[in-house]
Amino acid sequence: MEHQHTARDHPAAPEVDTKSLFVKVAPLALVAVIAALGTSLVNVLLPAVAGEFGVAMPSVQWVTLAFLLSSTVMIVPVGRWADILGRARVLRIGLGVFILASLLASFAPGLEVLVAARALQGAGVAAMVSLPVALVRETVAKDQMGRAMGMIGTAMATGMAVGPALGGVLTASALGWHGTVFLFVPMGVASWLLLRKLPAAVAVAPQRTAMDIAGLALLAAVLAGYAMALTFTPGGWLGTAGLLGLAALGFVLWVRVEKRAVAPLVDLAKLRELGVFPGLVLNFCGSLIMMTFTIIPPFYLTLGLGLDMGRMGLVMAVGPVAAILTGVPAGRWVDRWGATRMAGAGLAAMTAAALGFAILVPLWGVAGFLVAAVVLTPGNQMFMAGNNTAIMSRAGAAQQGAVSGMLTLARNLGFITATAVMALVFNLAVDRAGGPSGATLGMAACFGIAAIVGILAVSLSWSRRRAPVPPGS
Repeated sequence: MEHQHTARDHPAAPEVDTKSLFVKVAPLALVAVIAALGTSLVNVLLPAVAGEFGVAMPSVQWVTLAFLLSSTVMIVPVGRWADILGRARVLRIGLGVFILASLLASFAPGLEVLVAARALQGAGVAAMVSLPVALVRETVAKDQMGRAMGMIGTAMATGMAVGPALGGVLTASALGWHGTVFLFVPMGVASWLLLRKLPAAVAVAPQRTAMDIAGLALLAAVLAGYAMALTFTPGGWLGTAGLLGLAALGFVLWVRVEKRAVAPLVDLAKLRELGVFPGLVLNFCGSLIMMTFTIIPPFYLTLGLGLDMGRMGLVMAVGPVAAILTGVPAGRWVDRWGATRMAGAGLAAMTAAALGFAILVPLWGVAGFLVAAVVLTPGNQMFMAGNNTAIMSRAGAAQQGAVSGMLTLARNLGFITATAVMALVFNLAVDRAGGPSGATLGMAACFGIAAIVGILAVSLSWSRRRAPVPPGS
């Protein structure tokens, strides 16, 4: 049962403690911002990329899907390598890969090269999105975890929210989409230099064990089959069902392999013992809602309302403002009122926002969009701070990398599902109704689906509040 904190439980910390917490967490938060921008900023560039290369949305969406699929496949092995080689070291390697891939993407002469560069970016981002959460657990005191997770959550949510606005403004400028992507290079170099100054306490003693190659290969095949089923199905609905069936069969086989492995890629029995599976499902649901917000509105605002890239970016900017104002307070609320309670409240706000996008936007246009956006991003901040804290507080020191990897795996599966499914739904609406009315119908349909997912997630979140924390976590 979760202890409900009060102001007496946590008196105001001295200023030096606040500064110390910032110094420890800021380098990790910057990595999280860059990783989130790698997902959200590029989404808003897709119309410009499609126009330059002369391709349709189903083809250009692979710029996003290659990134997500690569990062998703690499998430679990990265967590394992981090537990073996040291989390700070693996994080620096991942950031280096991301920098090189960003350089390649910025000079891509065609869609194929851009997709390949984005896949390489995703491999680096696998470390950048999962390891900061694990390193926070090692770096800060237990009674400061909520605030530290709030800072990481602020960084990730702000990166996700700022990306569309920043991308729209920069792409409309002289930089274009090539120059906008190149900005990841200096940002990454600055972050890499800061990571070299991480406190010594962040380092971990290497624990070298064998890598589960069979488990890794099967997991990669399952994830690839799942993504292909949702995105590239020349056989129509029959092809989709066939690929999903193969992915499900592969998943069953993967579970059997992991149960028998001496050093499994994912210790499923331990995760079940820790009781983290409900939180992973919630992370999938929350990520699906948030990815719907980052990938569908740019097309709605340009196709449905006729906004140019600059004005579209400004409209999208309302989310970052609300996110920045509520991110750090959300972490404090987690420390005071409890992680699972705040996660549930955040999910409820996100669900209400999804309903707002589905109902208010067709009625009020930009005004309805702004109302829903200022509810969505603060809700996401509360959810991320609460859910991350609830999950990581259940994991022991030896499982930090693996659990944070699974947390990010669930997040990326939500991103992949939203990218593929929502793009399909939006395209069907545009093809059926045509023009601005089709874009409006697609916007409402996509967020209607997101709202249903949110309602189911809120129900699961409230049932999770009764689950006890395992002893020794």
